Amino acid sequence: MKKTILLGALLWGTTLSAYAVQFGPLTLSGFGKDEITTANNVGTVNDNAAMPLPCYGDAREVLPTSQSGPHSCLPTGAGTVTTPSPMFQLTGTLKHEFDNGVTVQGVLTKRIRSGSNDVVGQNWYEKYVAISYPSLGQLSVGTQLARAWSRQDGFSYPIGLSTAWSETGAGFGILPDSVRYTSRMFHSSYGKFTLEATYATNHPFNTYTGPQLAAPAPTPQMLELFAQFSNRNNLIEFTYEISHGAGQSSWGKSPFVGASNLPVVTVNGTNYYDSEPHQSVAILEGDHWFTPLWMLTWGVRHSYWSGESTTCGFVNNVGNGQPGCLYPSGGYNYAIASAGGNPYQPGYSASTNDFLLGLSHYRGLWTYTAGMVYLGRARTDNPTQWGQDNWAVVTNLGIYRKLPEVYRNLSVYAGFGYVHFGQLGAPPLSMTSVSQFGGVNSWVSRDGESVTLGALVTF
Repeated sequence: MKKTILLGALLWGTTLSAYAVQFGPLTLSGFGKDEITTANNVGTVNDNAAMPLPCYGDAREVLPTSQSGPHSCLPTGAGTVTTPSPMFQLTGTLKHEFDNGVTVQGVLTKRIRSGSNDVVGQNWYEKYVAISYPSLGQLSVGTQLARAWSRQDGFSYPIGLSTAWSETGAGFGILPDSVRYTSRMFHSSYGKFTLEATYATNHPFNTYTGPQLAAPAPTPQMLELFAQFSNRNNLIEFTYEISHGAGQSSWGKSPFVGASNLPVVTVNGTNYYDSEPHQSVAILEGDHWFTPLWMLTWGVRHSYWSGESTTCGFVNNVGNGQPGCLYPSGGYNYAIASAGGNPYQPGYSASTNDFLLGLSHYRGLWTYTAGMVYLGRARTDNPTQWGQDNWAVVTNLGIYRKLPEVYRNLSVYAGFGYVHFGQLGAPPLSMTSVSQFGGVNSWVSRDGESVTLGALVTF
């Protein structure tokens, strides 16, 4: 089987690029794709003519300000919406190997979705330099992809469940300032394995949401541990992330940036909220080949959040010299409370368990897939219903075909998706927003279907 080739491709982040263009020491690789998705039971307003405006700082639509008034972001009905999603990625790798076996390289990756950066505030998907030696491994420094996102995406994308698996949970996606050590590959009678450790940090303030206020903010720091094992029939990976001081979310693709500010409400000399937000995720996932034609994909994930209040990310001088809150920065698992007549939103800790299961069948130029993701209920003491009692099942049936008769790197695909929520209301805590899955909105419907058609070319 092709396990050794697959292991190397996955480890060094070239999952989608089957071919590359060589210009001496410079290698160009990447992909372009275009897909269109039609989903029903999408939350809409104005007699199903449009989707609601986004709720800044309240993507789950649980605060009273999101549920009433002229700027309500809650949907008033459910309609059918078609969404195109073109994407292009280009990676340039400049590499040189010395006679003594030492290799140095620089990697620069740009990803564009629908005409703008795939992740807001991130001009570069990857921007790092690395040095490696066969018996010692590799050391890399710069902007890198977190294994928590890239490896979840590597397992779930082929079965059409990337959004449901890799973009949920407590992990992060892009590490703007990081240093990573990847060991050499070790061999044993059971198989091959590689170990890795990554340290990441960033600025104390989340500059992507606007000017910071004059309030204390911690410097975000993260440690990510990664292990990969493979043998003739299995590819198994374990990822563990632990971090503090970063802006919290359950968007597994989010960049590792600082919290906007730590809100402190002082009443009679007592600070009611002044702790650093922290979160962690542990992921065990893998592929098992029954035969060269049949493959099982599986995953288990545990997420933890300490909880974080909604805070002001933009300063608005309203004319009286006093700063106000124009757009709040999103907190996580907070509630509405007051102390001495002063309103604030204390954060509550929460944890969830989620699962992935999929099956792929390869038949010549065709690939058939079936998969599901289960996002579980959360354990938390939050008195506000923030989605902790909700759960979701997301399924997808997919069919893919390579088109070598048109172009050797071209393939087309189609998928039928279905999402089911346990109850109406705020979505499960592992989801970052109420409309994450094709716009299907858990405030207006417990079920939704979608159809996706797409084409992919790699180089």
